[in-house]
Amino acid sequence: MRKGVRLCITGSEVMNGFVLDRNTQFFASELYARGLELIESRIMPDDPEQIVKTWKEFSASGDLIVNSGGLGPTSDDLTVDLLCEWLGDTAVYEPHAEKRTRYFFEKRAKDKTRVMSIDVALRQARIPSKATAIKNTVGLAPGIFIPEVPFIALPGFPDEIRGMWPEVLSIIERLDFSRSAMRIIPLWGVGESQLFSVLEKSDGVLVGVHALPWGCRLFLRSDPKHEPALDEMVATLHSRYPGQIVENPLLNIIESLKSQNLKLAVAESCTGGLAAKQITDLAGVSSVFQGGAVSYANSAKTALAGVSPEIVEAHGAVSAECAAAMCRGIADNLQADLSLSFTGIAGPDGGSAAKPVGTVFIGLFDRRTGETRVGKFFFPFGRERFRNASVATGFLALWQHLERAQARPFPLSELN
Repeated sequence: MRKGVRLCITGSEVMNGFVLDRNTQFFASELYARGLELIESRIMPDDPEQIVKTWKEFSASGDLIVNSGGLGPTSDDLTVDLLCEWLGDTAVYEPHAEKRTRYFFEKRAKDKTRVMSIDVALRQARIPSKATAIKNTVGLAPGIFIPEVPFIALPGFPDEIRGMWPEVLSIIERLDFSRSAMRIIPLWGVGESQLFSVLEKSDGVLVGVHALPWGCRLFLRSDPKHEPALDEMVATLHSRYPGQIVENPLLNIIESLKSQNLKLAVAESCTGGLAAKQITDLAGVSSVFQGGAVSYANSAKTALAGVSPEIVEAHGAVSAECAAAMCRGIADNLQADLSLSFTGIAGPDGGSAAKPVGTVFIGLFDRRTGETRVGKFFFPFGRERFRNASVATGFLALWQHLERAQARPFPLSELN
């Protein structure tokens, strides 16, 4: 039984850092989600000796080899020739790929955009004679499957790989792999250190933690016999962090607003419009999002968010009182049912002993009840991470408010 997949990324342009390797991340995440392991990924230049040496090394394990790159018409596209040399095979034209290549070649001739001869263009339509072709619906070069090794060769272009992926998956599903039980748990508003007591009881469960601006993502893996322990850990996490295990609370917020016919607005200072951007990055939000204001200067807080100069003078622009006034004012100005506000000190300057750099006040207003709630948080992470963490915290608080979750990681105190 095969343990997993060994990945070869070929291309001097990738090896030299001129082209970013996006394929390893794609392969790893797709395999992980299916209980399969990416055992190793290796980037290599267009060096025939090194490429074949690596294939031979990987094939000794009996695992599936996936090679990305080297399928094309140019002289550094070596994969087909090297496979034939290694396996004692000959290259042939794959009929479907040959037909498509000739079609595009003739079309470019008519458009006067042809830049190579037909013989050169047809190099990318070749596969080893004993191989099975994997149809490429995006590009011209077909993928290659050699079951005896087993070996899959794919182009290097990420878009082409994604187009071929359903067929590649069907091949992988037919191979005999040992599989693990997998769970991916996104935890909003929960840091690594908070999880120690849960994760230390992980008998038979392998745990990976990915720290993120909004919390963390857990990667849990076990063999099938330890799956009950894995499920018990997941149940404990759901019990301890209700309302926080969600892939993206903003998506849930938008759906909840739509279902309740509610309108949202945001008033931002230190976050500089990031909350409004993330909301409007989603399609279909115009029915629930009234708009936002970046009230950076104190005068803008008055003009755009309805904050009285007396509040700023008495309490400061970075204060619970100002955050409360901002979220109430923007809701009034834009006729919103719910609103969020953000005011803080992103740094590197502007902090004090009482309000150091990284301090942020987040306000939440609900017109239905007249409730205004404000929380004070501390994210001393640098400007970009500070903004991301602040916005993520605000969205989580709003999501939990809409859901009325019993446990709130960042309880917002009432300030009416």
